[in-house]
Amino acid sequence: MTLGLEFFCTTMEQPEGNVDLLEYCMAGANKEVEPDAEERKGGSGHIGKMLLSAGNTHLALVAYVPTELIPKIKANQWLSEVASKVGGELVGCATEGYARAIVKADPENDKFAIKDKDVALEAAFAYLKERDCFPEDNDDDDDYCYGDDAFDEFND
Repeated sequence: MTLGLEFFCTTMEQPEGNVDLLEYCMAGANKEVEPDAEERKGGSGHIGKMLLSAGNTHLALVAYVPTELIPKIKANQWLSEVASKVGGELVGCATEGYARAIVKADPENDKFAIKDKDVALEAAFAYLKERDCFPEDNDDDDDYCYGDDAFDEFND
């Protein structure tokens, strides 16, 4: 039985579709946490992840899967499937543990990186869910707290 999050997907704004810069984001996420550091950065090297970044001309995608999770998901297959949904292609050496892809925007044909990002993100989550690697949201709890107004009965 596995406890905790094994995979996730997220978007990064600052690389603006540059796959090389997005790789730096991945490296930062996977960096070992320095226990004495004032700010705790990184520390997710044990989690498989896909990062996406949309710019004006490109959508960049980077997938990472740690060795112990490769039997469940392979980065090159995961990213290849996601990229195929938006007309992207793998770039560089794609392995079971790490892969990169780019999707070129084509505004003249109504193909925008920001739209492709949403489609790719949905496809990335769907891929994980189909393989039981991402938990379904089955929370039926409707008890929400919306600030101080939710506690009127406790005010004097």
